[in-house]
Amino acid sequence: MIRSRSKSPRRPSPSSRGTNCDVELLKTTRDREELKCMLEKYERHLAEIQGNVKVLTSERDKTFLLYEQAQEEIARLRREMMKNCKSPKSTTAHAILRRVETERDVAFTDLRRMTTERDSLRERLKIAQETAFNEKAHLEQRIEELECTVHNLDDERMEQMQWIQKVNLETKKAENNSLRLLYENTEKDLSDTQRHLAKKKYELQLTQEKIMCLDEKIGDPFKNREYIVF
Repeated sequence: MIRSRSKSPRRPSPSSRGTNCDVELLKTTRDREELKCMLEKYERHLAEIQGNVKVLTSERDKTFLLYEQAQEEIARLRREMMKNCKSPKSTTAHAILRRVETERDVAFTDLRRMTTERDSLRERLKIAQETAFNEKAHLEQRIEELECTVHNLDDERMEQMQWIQKVNLETKKAENNSLRLLYENTEKDLSDTQRHLAKKKYELQLTQEKIMCLDEKIGDPFKNREYIVF
């Protein structure tokens, strides 16, 4: 009799940690990119402040140059007034002197204003640089930690993929072994059944021969009947 097919033992299905690892890897990579964007933003902000300081410094230098020129012009006009104090031209020179002094005062006011703005920007730049330096160090450390986490997660994912492949291979081997054993058992059962059938055929043939011998001895009128040999 053919044996029923035996069920191969089921191995546990691969863990879903592989999917969780991929999700964590994606999240960590996204966090790292966001931190890099923040770092670039701080650097652009510092560059903008430094640019403003350069512009104000340039304007301050130009205004200071105008101020120096105005001072020289005032000194020249004063010298001329001293020489021509009784001349009709002295009135005109005096008016020009007042105008130049006014321009000088305006230039000096602008110079002080721009110097104040420059100093304020320098202070802001100093604070921003200190803040950005600390934040940059923190961000770089965080980015390094995230890159390490990405590396570890990638290694873990590779290990899990190898483990899944190993489990699948072992499961396939177990199924193949189960099928091989089933085939061998089926072949054995078939061989046993064929031997048993051959034995029964042989016994049936012997029985038929005995019957024929007995028929001949007793003179059975149906002794000439045909027997079907299986």
